[in-house]
Amino acid sequence: MDMQVLRERAGLSRAEVAFRLAISETSVRNWEAGRTEPTMTPKKYLEAIRLFKCTPEELAAASEKSINQRHKRKPGRPRRFPNNPLPTVAQVPQVVDASVCG
Repeated sequence: MDMQVLRERAGLSRAEVAFRLAISETSVRNWEAGRTEPTMTPKKYLEAIRLFKCTPEELAAASEKSINQRHKRKPGRPRRFPNNPLPTVAQVPQVVDASVCG
């Protein structure tokens, strides 16, 4: 079960969750998409557990599943960092300025 399933199981919209937890709807969307993990004060954490009608373990597992799904999505999407690292100084060819040599 991921964050979206947890919210839907409780019969709530993203806007309702955002309003009741006093956070932005974008934060809720990012949780569900796995872009960010929920970070809450202990009081908000208890409110979220009551709101989603779940156990602390279910909330933690849902958050973890959303994050893990994020890394499995969009396999064709280009990586931010290429597999091959940048060349080191020893690998970069030296350019010699002919006017300096002579």
